[in-house]
Amino acid sequence: MLESMIRDVKPSLGETPINLTDSMVENLGLDSLDILQLVRKVRRQYPGLDSQAWTASQPSHKFSVGSLVDAMGAAPASVN
Repeated sequence: MLESMIRDVKPSLGETPINLTDSMVENLGLDSLDILQLVRKVRRQYPGLDSQAWTASQPSHKFSVGSLVDAMGAAPASVN
């Protein structure tokens, strides 16, 4: 699910493999606006996501895919 959200935000990724260890910034090329859009998409499905804690926990704003997966796992999913 997260992979499709990333591709929605950054369609130029095409079929580029997305791995948990990838930095959304350095490896996938997302900029700050892309990350904001991605977080909004994720929060629709996981309204309990603490996006401020997630961004604060990321060294040098690298935002790894795996770290967001972990944050999603800690957040309750939407019942809709």
